[in-house]
This record gives sequence, C-alpha cells and structure tokens, in this order.
Amino acid sequence: MRSEPSSYSFNDRALTQTLHGTLLRYFCDAFDGMMAQQLANCQFGFAPSPVGEPTFFIVAPSREEIDLLSRDVDCLINKVADLMPGMRKLALCCQPVGPRPMSNPGFLCGRVFSVPQIELDTDSD
Repeated sequence: MRSEPSSYSFNDRALTQTLHGTLLRYFCDAFDGMMAQQLANCQFGFAPSPVGEPTFFIVAPSREEIDLLSRDVDCLINKVADLMPGMRKLALCCQPVGPRPMSNPGFLCGRVFSVPQIELDTDSD
C-alpha cells in the first residue's frame, strides 16, 4: 500500500533550521585556535544581497572582532566555498555602537567579500 503525499506532515522551517544548524557546526568545527574562539562569539545568518546574491553573514560582537576575522578572511572564504555551494558573498558584520541607542536595531556595518564558485566537472568521459 502506497502512502498519499498529503498524509505526510513536514515542517519546512524546522528542517531548514536543522540543516543550517548542522552546516554552521561543520563550518565552526573546521577552525581551531584563535579563529574558533572568535567564531564562538559570533552569530550567523543567511540572506540575499540587495541584488539577490546568496550571502552568508558572520555577525561579530564588535568592529575589532571584524578586523581580527578579516586577517584570515581567505580561510573563511575557502570554507564557505567548500561547504556552501552557491553562496556568492561572505559578509563580516557587527552592529554599530553609537552615543545613543540605535533607532534601527537591524542596521549592520562591515565588509563584504566575494566567494569564488567551485566548478564541478560534469563531463564523465
């Protein structure tokens, strides 16, 4: 007897969150030492850029942390390229701190880097 597709209850959001959580663990576990400590203090997210390019966000607690992460940006970019095919940008960001509370708490500042795309060999000669 075959099950009908409507009999399945599938929570896409929960699946996506689980997938992203696992992916982020693999990403963070790929680093050790100082880089691992810096990433442990960060938050992560995925969103399209203003022109629709898939972007991986690393949100650091301060601008100084962005500067430290930027020193090894090639390692970060390479790991994003390896683990996240199709991700076009890497954004290292923080929430700016000013003399008064932010009127727009969703505002981020930082640096955006292009992620090279790994070409897959589709020829099977």
